[in-house]
Amino acid sequence: MTERVNRLAWAAGFLVLLAGLLGGSPSGAQEPGQVLQAAEIRENIFCSAILSDNVYLLAGDRGKIFRSDDAGKTWLEIKSGVRVPLFSVRFVDDRNGWLCGKSGLILASSDGGLTWQKQETPTKKHLLGIDFVDAKRGCAVGDWGQALVTGNGGATWQEASIPEDVILYAVAMAEGDKGIAVGEFGKIFRTSDGGHSWDVAESPVESSLFAVFRDGDRYFAGGLDGVVIVSRDAGLTWQTVDTGVTESIYGIAVRGEQGYAVGDVGTVLRTTDGGATWQPVDVPAKKRLFWIGTVTLAGGSPVVGFGAGANGLYVGIREGELLW
Repeated sequence: MTERVNRLAWAAGFLVLLAGLLGGSPSGAQEPGQVLQAAEIRENIFCSAILSDNVYLLAGDRGKIFRSDDAGKTWLEIKSGVRVPLFSVRFVDDRNGWLCGKSGLILASSDGGLTWQKQETPTKKHLLGIDFVDAKRGCAVGDWGQALVTGNGGATWQEASIPEDVILYAVAMAEGDKGIAVGEFGKIFRTSDGGHSWDVAESPVESSLFAVFRDGDRYFAGGLDGVVIVSRDAGLTWQTVDTGVTESIYGIAVRGEQGYAVGDVGTVLRTTDGGATWQPVDVPAKKRLFWIGTVTLAGGSPVVGFGAGANGLYVGIREGELLW
């Protein structure tokens, strides 16, 4: 398959090949309201969030949402009201969050992810990335240069202007109405007006970028062929970092000096110097059968978080140790 088809097959939950399956429940599927151990989750997980010290959230294929209030020990399936893939999530505090997904879908929660309401959007294109600066200002990006912006928490969404017709996989917004979006062919776009308009930024790579993460004025992006690039000046300039791997990177997160990148065939990379260098982490052989699509880290010390991916694969992170 081409690079684009390879990525969409993962990110979209095989939207084309499995379109007929998205509306059905597999045998043994979990039901909303069930309390589950992490190992009992069998859905593909595309995105994750930490709402507070103990409250975690996962979302993924077929509209599935799982919420934990004990730091990932047990999970409660939450009703989403939809049966389509959910690709990206963002919580700005312990109550207000948004999810985006297939066919222009955006869901919003104001009670910490316990309930979700559908928001109206002006597009049917798949939305692959979403980010908010606060409870009012946010941006979503997706297929074929699609970008949406809101200034009222998603009560209304407006289409934004992207200068190139490429798939945008992820977005990271910042105070001062600034932000970065990344996508196909190594494309990087910058905004200084809250996402209403975007300019092309110079990229050091041509490999598609699937994830971007902001920590202060630093941005970290990862993508095809094990690519990781870093900006330390709010996205003005970017530098490549040697990762030593060729597997695609699907998720990346850095807090201070500590960070992780995750990806295909169970790939996990760790940095302890703020993203200057990355080292592969040993992963059990049976876990390398699956991709890891998302990684989330809490702020503060010690570094804690988790990653998740194919078939409900889940790994906890605590003080540099992976807890499978």
